[in-house]
Amino acid sequence: MKLKKIVIVLSLFAVMGSCKKFDDMLDNPNSPRPDAANADLYLTQAQLAFAGFFNTASSFGMEVCRQIVMYGPRYDNAYQPQSFDGIWTNAYTSVLKHVNALIPIADQQKKYVNVAMAKIMKAYTLMTLVDMFGKIPASEANLGVDNTNPNAQDGKDVYAAAIALLDEAIADLGKTPGSYPGNQDLFYGASNAAGAARWRTLAKTLKLRAYVTTRLADPTAKSKIDALLTENDLIDTPAEDFEFKYSTKQANPNSRHPRYNGNYAATGSAGDYMGTWFMWTLVVEKGTGANNDPRTRYYFYRQRTNYADVNEQTSSCSVAPTPSHFPPGMPFCLLISGYWGRDHGDNSGIPPDGNRRTTVGIYPYGGEFDSNQGTSVSLNRGGQGAGIQPIWLSVFTDFIKAEAAMTLGTAGDPRALLESGVKKSLAKVIGFPATVNVTPPASFVPDQARQDAYVAKVLALYDGATNASERMEVLMKEYYIALWGNGLDVWNNYRRTGKPGNMQPTIDPNPGSFTRSMLYPSVYVNRNINASAKTVDVQVFWDTNPAGFIK
Repeated sequence: MKLKKIVIVLSLFAVMGSCKKFDDMLDNPNSPRPDAANADLYLTQAQLAFAGFFNTASSFGMEVCRQIVMYGPRYDNAYQPQSFDGIWTNAYTSVLKHVNALIPIADQQKKYVNVAMAKIMKAYTLMTLVDMFGKIPASEANLGVDNTNPNAQDGKDVYAAAIALLDEAIADLGKTPGSYPGNQDLFYGASNAAGAARWRTLAKTLKLRAYVTTRLADPTAKSKIDALLTENDLIDTPAEDFEFKYSTKQANPNSRHPRYNGNYAATGSAGDYMGTWFMWTLVVEKGTGANNDPRTRYYFYRQRTNYADVNEQTSSCSVAPTPSHFPPGMPFCLLISGYWGRDHGDNSGIPPDGNRRTTVGIYPYGGEFDSNQGTSVSLNRGGQGAGIQPIWLSVFTDFIKAEAAMTLGTAGDPRALLESGVKKSLAKVIGFPATVNVTPPASFVPDQARQDAYVAKVLALYDGATNASERMEVLMKEYYIALWGNGLDVWNNYRRTGKPGNMQPTIDPNPGSFTRSMLYPSVYVNRNINASAKTVDVQVFWDTNPAGFIK
């Protein structure tokens, strides 16, 4: 009997030991414990989460600023608190969680480039959360059981902390690392000092972006910008572009651009509506046909090249009068040549037009180049999803340098910077198909004469402007167009400058206050006793413009 008991006890210990060993094998390799991780594993997860975070933030900005449809019909009911649960959770439990864990591990391993990358992604994430929501938990966040109800900090303080992180990253990049991330760096592939220098240039450029963004609320912005311009270590060539690249892989895992996935499906039906006004800015506003924006066929893919399929069932707006509150010349519903989108704040029912509506093109989403095919979307069309997230391009640097020169008197000729920005944008977009192994039919590729004619047209508008506001309108319209794929900066620019000033109104003549910030997510308000709901008319700290400034 005693022997039997001894056997049972020993068996229990064996089982418990086996369970413990089994438990040790249950760690999620995509979300490793700090004590079981290395800097490279954390870095990969942080970068993937960061790309997803940017994609979602960009989408919201594109919607409120008319690049893709915002259903509305009013700004205060266009979204619900739950709409932001995903991006909030991704920011705090993926991006920030992983970079916070990565930094001390990488520092201990003398992987200083990894440390700098983590700090730069953290800084960008914090600034974006402020841009979207205003006051947010920062220093008290991600402390686990030590603080389960973090207080929100003023956006100004969070921005200051983010800029300090960028300075720390620059200092880290001045150290000699034990090793470089190489292929673990999904942005620059930094395998040597030259690759690491790309991250230093990015950090300084993000500081410039922050100073221009906050210039209305910071009387010292000019001196800070002057210092960066004098140092002249900014993203100003395509090789330095900060962009996340996707592949053509469809499964295990699907690593194609998310917006490609949503629009090029086996069903032959596109998921997104392009904003009618955004398409109009390229297709009609400066000229039609061969005189339209040279980027048009790269930005949009038409599933139909005419309106033969238009009727009351497929496009109810086609039989509706133009809203009476629309100013003369404002586009409404259909444009020309099959460009089929949706108006701002149109929350009417969705018609059976998924295989007819215009969708995203080859740039920057890896979709189809429009050479008048007029056929419905399907899997593996065009660039097969090998698009990019244009988080910061050299194109954008020219535009914010021009804005700073116009508004603050910093160094640089705004006209020359405008010209440079437009030319770089044309080159980036027109050259993009070759980077994803697509060759558009030569007859549809804008030649140099057409590109030059477009630049001349833009400069003529700038030269014809009679005051600073009109010149800013030209600058910000071109920046708005060049930002396709980056809705976050589109939204920031609009709140800061009020440009472009001729955006399409909502279908509802009384849409309420424009979205100056997003609603707090339900996961924040419902689970944090120190959080309170807010409305969309609450302005972030750097938006000092009057209420009703934009619509």
